[in-house]
Amino acid sequence: MKPATSCRLSIACALIVSMSVALTGCVTVGPDFKQPDVTLENQWLESLPPEAQAAPAAQAAWWTAFNDPVLSALEQRAYERNLSLQVAGLHIFMARAQLAISAENLLPQSGSVSVGADHINTSGVGPIPPTHLWAEHLRVNVGWEIDFWGKYRRQIESDRAQLHVSEAAYDNALVSLFADVANAYIDLRALEQRIAVAQQNLKAVQQSLTLTQARYKRGASSQLDVEQAATLVAETEAQIPPLIKARAQDRDTLAVLLADPPDAVDAQLKGSTAIPVPPTQIDVGIPADLLRRRPDVRQAALNAAAQSALIGAAKAKLYPSLSLTGLFGLSSGQQHGIGLSQWGSKTIGLFSAGITLPILDRGQLKNAVRIQDAAFQEAVLDYQNTVLQAQKEVEDAIAALRTSLDALAASSRASDASQRALKLANIQYRAGSVTYDTVLDASRSVLRDGDSLAQNQGIAALAAVSLYRALGGGWEVAEGQQVVSEQIAEQMAQRTDWGRLLNPPANSALARASGGQLENGK
Repeated sequence: MKPATSCRLSIACALIVSMSVALTGCVTVGPDFKQPDVTLENQWLESLPPEAQAAPAAQAAWWTAFNDPVLSALEQRAYERNLSLQVAGLHIFMARAQLAISAENLLPQSGSVSVGADHINTSGVGPIPPTHLWAEHLRVNVGWEIDFWGKYRRQIESDRAQLHVSEAAYDNALVSLFADVANAYIDLRALEQRIAVAQQNLKAVQQSLTLTQARYKRGASSQLDVEQAATLVAETEAQIPPLIKARAQDRDTLAVLLADPPDAVDAQLKGSTAIPVPPTQIDVGIPADLLRRRPDVRQAALNAAAQSALIGAAKAKLYPSLSLTGLFGLSSGQQHGIGLSQWGSKTIGLFSAGITLPILDRGQLKNAVRIQDAAFQEAVLDYQNTVLQAQKEVEDAIAALRTSLDALAASSRASDASQRALKLANIQYRAGSVTYDTVLDASRSVLRDGDSLAQNQGIAALAAVSLYRALGGGWEVAEGQQVVSEQIAEQMAQRTDWGRLLNPPANSALARASGGQLENGK
């Protein structure tokens, strides 16, 4: 191949690529997305007690406000190992690859390169001497549909929004994961406390039964008193197995969230068994903050944006499409025969243009646009409904936290009072001034109020978690971090050439790269 010919071929190839870039900025049909209007309150109707909102306490790793090292460790482990979260991260990789595919449509969409060589020998026939022919060729065939109406650009716009949808879905999975871990852990600790209360009361009523039996032998009490005491022992024993079962279920839930076997979770739960105390300072902000803080709200808005772009992509098919094809070739050869030796080379260049008019299928294409438009309107309504639902969840969570704190305070007073009443009842029963019914009622009150106190301690902590979830807290800790584990990323890189898609550019607004610590959100 001669250098001059090769240079001309390279220039021609570069020319068609340059034309593709220059001509794609012609027209873009379809609507440009605008953020749909939503109904937002100016302030929350519900409010927390003054001591619960004395100062802002908004933070990414909200669970650290419970001051429970075991809870913080579980959240960190769930973030590193949860399988559902890893799946959400893989969806981001798929969306990145899909966007890269769509972006390639702005360049020539089809092409082929053919390289060949022929060597022909012919034997002489009669007076015709033998001939020796050597020929070689290089051909490049390129086809390109000009994106005159923005069909491909709208698809790129939709796929870019879908990429951000997958990122918002990942953030929303984080919010749910952190809340689910906290819920299971708090409920488990509350059940442990209820089990401890029941076991303590079981010892107390067993001692009361022993005392009643001794008094009966001395003739100081009746057989009825003994049977009532035995009944109370059995009732107290019956309350413990269901609590143990529920505690095991919470442990198993944590095992799934942490991707660990149940026995490994038991080892991680060692330490303080106290019920986490909810923070006394929670910044709920204003309703407008939900548009920024709630990943599911952002996800719904991005879904609408992606669907809006598809209207333009479908509408562009209603207009004529212009396609260009080009053939570039180079051939050379040497021939020997009839006592002569000849060498020749030539280049081939062929351009063609075609216009496709949608005529027979125009009705189908118009209905395709209508389908995309209806889907967009559905996405808008879904976004507006998501915002309303988010406001409802915050209002409900604020009310639940306020009322649970009130109930907790009342339960604490009731538990203290019932403990004092039981002491007095035992003293008076031994003195013979009251019947055993008084001791029986007081003992049942102690068990009931102690169990109620443990339940309300857990309910108050769970209400705080629900408020953090409703406010969309927790996803910020993943900013600047990888969306799958390092092991998974390495396995994918070994199987397939992902280029830079596994680690997007650091200047991407929603990009994440490895590094950082979960607790400080850096």
